[in-house]
Amino acid sequence: MDDPEVVAALRPFARAATQLLAVLTEPDPFRLHGRAIGAVANIDGVDPKYLARLGSLPDELSHRVAALVPLLVASTGVDRRALGLAAEALVVCAEADTLELRVRVLAAVLYDRDVNAASVGGDEDGQTAWLLAELAEATRRHGRVTVRALAVTIQRLGDLLATIDGRARPLIGGRLGLWRLRSRARRWIREQSAVRWDPRGRQS
Repeated sequence: MDDPEVVAALRPFARAATQLLAVLTEPDPFRLHGRAIGAVANIDGVDPKYLARLGSLPDELSHRVAALVPLLVASTGVDRRALGLAAEALVVCAEADTLELRVRVLAAVLYDRDVNAASVGGDEDGQTAWLLAELAEATRRHGRVTVRALAVTIQRLGDLLATIDGRARPLIGGRLGLWRLRSRARRWIREQSAVRWDPRGRQS
């Protein structure tokens, strides 16, 4: 797979990640606090025994994502491999504040590539909309993100990453693994921001 093909997959991921990270960083993403567990379970379609744990996730992002993945797998039956791939990329994305930087840091940290993050064409808007369709439908019907909608969305993101060469499975799992990836992303961004170019176009 060449660099433009990698970028074509990473741009919709990075665009969808913006909305997904907004959900994941909310204090109560599933609006579980103060609600009757039975009523919530009927909407979310998961065993009530998981809802208390889903309502008390850690605050720090990499810890939250690490805790969330096994809960989503256990409560909804989605693919653990796909969720693991997406989880790694989401914590890397969280360190960048623009679409292009997110694409570049994902390519660098996860695929060891230095890419041009500009759009390469294709139905980028349509692919992004499809990745987020379950979240949009859950919000429209229930006024909030449901557990199943989040699980399906993250699985779609992971399945997209699995199409990129060399990413058939997560690199490293658990809180420590996600924390290390996030640290690598921060270090890469710092190194890039330290790069300066002189007027003659030479890197310094």
